[in-house]
Amino acid sequence: MQTIKIINPAAGKGKALGEKTEDERCYVTQSVGDAENFIYETCLTEPETHFIICGGDGTLNEAVNGIMRAGAGDKALLSVMPLGTGNDFLRYEPKTGSPVRCDVIRYGDRYFVNVLNIGFDCDVVKKVDSYRNNPLINGSFAYICGVASTFLHKFGCRMKVDTVNADGTEDHFDDEYMLCVVSNAQFYGGGFRPTPLAELTDGLADLLIVKKMPRTRFISIIGSYKKGEHFDPEKGDVLDKYKDIMTYRKCKSIKISGIRCLCADGEIENAEETEISVVPTAINIII
Repeated sequence: MQTIKIINPAAGKGKALGEKTEDERCYVTQSVGDAENFIYETCLTEPETHFIICGGDGTLNEAVNGIMRAGAGDKALLSVMPLGTGNDFLRYEPKTGSPVRCDVIRYGDRYFVNVLNIGFDCDVVKKVDSYRNNPLINGSFAYICGVASTFLHKFGCRMKVDTVNADGTEDHFDDEYMLCVVSNAQFYGGGFRPTPLAELTDGLADLLIVKKMPRTRFISIIGSYKKGEHFDPEKGDVLDKYKDIMTYRKCKSIKISGIRCLCADGEIENAEETEISVVPTAINIII
């Protein structure tokens, strides 16, 4: 199996370029989407390739989409060097240090491997993007700044969320929501842990929807939300004191409508609705 380093020169404020060496095959991306296209083209002729991603969650997302488009999920291998803004995928537990057959989640004709978020969090990502060129603001602090800035403006929108759950039952939600998170893994936003029960290999997507709430209550729960302490792992659900505002499901598929945009693995797209489904054991990633 050949090895190619995929280097995003913008990652880590240029730090990723330090991974380029003369004795290794490297590809330095030129623009958004370049990593995906290069990996797609490579996998068409050389599917048994180990791609080392020198970047963050966005570059990893492009790699996953390139491999899936090429139909090389059973042959290609991914590993990640944490050189991006958030590096949230690599926070996943438990770590094995070896290749794992991971699920990916499809939305429309695209895929994500970590987290898709809608609402407040998506607005936060827009703010974080504006801080990336500030040398005084690192990944985690940039997200905190984004939260604070978004918090001061109007948030919340009416969404419809339809689910097919792990046991085959269906649920239909229609309310004013602050945010919606669909997870394959456990972390986003530079260390926030909205879905601590998510697993990369269970064939399910973890859904958390949070109703719009007064700012005072938001402030009171944000610390627990960041640490994943809004969940009771023994019950496999959110704590009782949060059930009036939080709904959690493990799902086979999800449809979400009434939205303006979404953010998949840190990449923002405009969308009025999205349909989400799980592709089990789709890709090889060293965790």
